[in-house]
Amino acid sequence: MWLKALGFFLLSSIKFAVASPLIAASYSFSYAWIILVSGGIFGNFFFLYVWEHILNIWNVYIIKKGVKEKAIKVNKSRRKIIKIKNSYGYWGIVILTPVFVSIPIGAFLLVQYYKTKRYKFLHLCISVTFWATIYISFFQFFGNIFI
Repeated sequence: MWLKALGFFLLSSIKFAVASPLIAASYSFSYAWIILVSGGIFGNFFFLYVWEHILNIWNVYIIKKGVKEKAIKVNKSRRKIIKIKNSYGYWGIVILTPVFVSIPIGAFLLVQYYKTKRYKFLHLCISVTFWATIYISFFQFFGNIFI
């Protein structure tokens, strides 16, 4: 039982929306909510600080040491990321990260484009808590129809 809960915890820290129906089908509301929220908060914490350190290392050792950057190639995924950033802004990324964008990608976008925002982690935690409550309530209410 603990191994299964740990697996769901790790899955919800990366793919929040994918993990929620599986967790809701396997556990009671309170236990499912705790697993989903704690996994999402752990993922936010881990990926915000990992991306922050990776980008700091990149800026110090790669860009400032005189290594020439190659021209950025424009492709579909880069266009989509820039469109999300320009269309929705900070709050859009915070709100949509657990649902449509995975937690690692949302954390990267926030660290890359909104370096000066102070409460990124807190805002992401509130978003995860809100969406976990919505998801678990929905899947608990409708049962196993979608699984």
